[in-house]
Amino acid sequence: MRHFTNCCFGAGHTLQFTHTFLLMVAWLWLAQATGIRIGLAARPVKWLLGVMLLPVLVVPWIYVQYDVASAEHRAAFTDLMKYGGLTSLPLGFVVVWSLLRASRVTAPELRPLRNALYASIVLFAAGGVIGFLIHGVNVVIPAHYHGSIVGVTLAFMGLTYYLLPRLGFQSVTSKWAVWQPYIYGGGQLMHILGLAWSGGYGVQRKTAGAAQGLENLPQILGMGMMGLGGLIAIIGGGIFVVVVLRAMLAKPYNQPAT
Repeated sequence: MRHFTNCCFGAGHTLQFTHTFLLMVAWLWLAQATGIRIGLAARPVKWLLGVMLLPVLVVPWIYVQYDVASAEHRAAFTDLMKYGGLTSLPLGFVVVWSLLRASRVTAPELRPLRNALYASIVLFAAGGVIGFLIHGVNVVIPAHYHGSIVGVTLAFMGLTYYLLPRLGFQSVTSKWAVWQPYIYGGGQLMHILGLAWSGGYGVQRKTAGAAQGLENLPQILGMGMMGLGGLIAIIGGGIFVVVVLRAMLAKPYNQPAT
């Protein structure tokens, strides 16, 4: 069983580089769709995307060098994720810098896309920073990956809003669509900050009930913040489902120019 778990450990960490690569593509796509001019030509952007693929080349070496059931195997993949993920920083900084210099979006159909981009950047960055705060086996670990993963999810939500009218469905322009990325992202940010706070006070991961050892006020407040944030994020996710279903079931009232 441990052998199988470690095999999945390596595969899962490798898959995260695919998600990070697609995240950067989604950021570039959303930026262009909302009128943000990226401050780099196409060729440098391609090179920066190529740099993000380099950590994956280390994966075969790890499997050859260490037995999959060994602690060294897990440590190698943990370090690969921790430091290999930094290859996304150059292109990420380019997108953020371009976003800071961009004008405000006024078109109703573009506001959900831009807000999803904002929220995605904040969540992914928060998850990355929290990852460097991990010490021991506590709830700082899920705080890290919940932030990073939801950052990816928010980017894909924004792309969903962008693609709906291009697939023949109605554009999303309602206030619910505008606020949905902030509700979902804000709730998840509260969720991971609560986890990180509790982990700093020693709350262990993969425990429940009395085994969590919630013995002092900071631990209780942190886990309470985590739960409230999770509830808000669930509401935000539900709003996304409703907004998309309404757009898919309604008759399209505009089509983008081809």
